[in-house]
Amino acid sequence: MLKVIAFDFVGVLVNEKDIDLEEQEDKLERKFGSNLNDEDYLTFAEQTLKINNKEAIDITKNIINKLYKVRDADIFTKLKNKYNNIKIIIATNHLSYVEEFINKYFDTTYLDDVIISANINKIKPNANFYNFILEKFNIKSKELLFLDDNVENIDGANKLNIRTIKVEKNMNLYEEVCKFISEGSEDNETNNI
Repeated sequence: MLKVIAFDFVGVLVNEKDIDLEEQEDKLERKFGSNLNDEDYLTFAEQTLKINNKEAIDITKNIINKLYKVRDADIFTKLKNKYNNIKIIIATNHLSYVEEFINKYFDTTYLDDVIISANINKIKPNANFYNFILEKFNIKSKELLFLDDNVENIDGANKLNIRTIKVEKNMNLYEEVCKFISEGSEDNETNNI
């Protein structure tokens, strides 16, 4: 039985707007998901762009707010209203500064957890990222549904027999999750890709 639904953030819950970033912003944005923690990111900003931590954090929060567009702000509310016994989490490779955006644009009342690579020092598609979720919620791999737009992250989850949905750009997330659950996919041994 499905117990936890984990949503990636960029490319799943939000899309990136088609905007031009300044050179400094572009260099920082390229490092959003590839750091194990905020400290590595701030060190990069200081060494590469010669800016202090406060400047880097301010620029980062500004980039996050102007770059991301929410796909469905009510996704958690709708899913919890229909499946109140399933936990809903965000599980993303990102900096901790994205939490401010999440709290501002999503109704986190219906969100059970936010797991960010920078906070746990683990990064997808490494097994330790997914195992962190399994251990935290004390669930088996078949009891987790993981949604991501990145095929490497989907493959990483599949290697652990975690159920997956590969998210496409214009996919209706609510409908896809409902379809997955209604078809009884959570009881099958195969993944939905």
